[in-house]
Amino acid sequence: MSSSTNLKKNDIPAIQVVALALRRELDGRYLVTRRGPGQSGAGEWEFPGGKLEPCESQKQALKREIEEELGFSLEEQKLLFVAENSHHYPNKSIQLFLWSLSLNVIPEIILTEHDQLQWCHASEMHTLGLSQADRPFIDQLK
Repeated sequence: MSSSTNLKKNDIPAIQVVALALRRELDGRYLVTRRGPGQSGAGEWEFPGGKLEPCESQKQALKREIEEELGFSLEEQKLLFVAENSHHYPNKSIQLFLWSLSLNVIPEIILTEHDQLQWCHASEMHTLGLSQADRPFIDQLK
């Protein structure tokens, strides 16, 4: 995994993205969501999250993105950094930062950009069609 924050491919700056590995303490399963129709990468499973806005920390961005995409608020101080991964798609490059959060009680989830959600163990994620950028994180979550 790269530690560079200025990754480029074809002189296009990498888009910085944060994602959440939300874990249910009860059974150790993680939340993955499927991108809805009309979204970039529609039909692919991913850890929810999104792009950092200017002057926003990773934790602030993740809090905002989860509120927008899943309809609940998370506590920034409970987030734990997992890893980062760089991925080059044909039309863009992203630098993805994965954070984790374990909860005993899962809040109500309201999908606004995704059309499905699923709880699964890390070992089951290979069969889901997880996005290419998220796949390297599977081993870190096992």
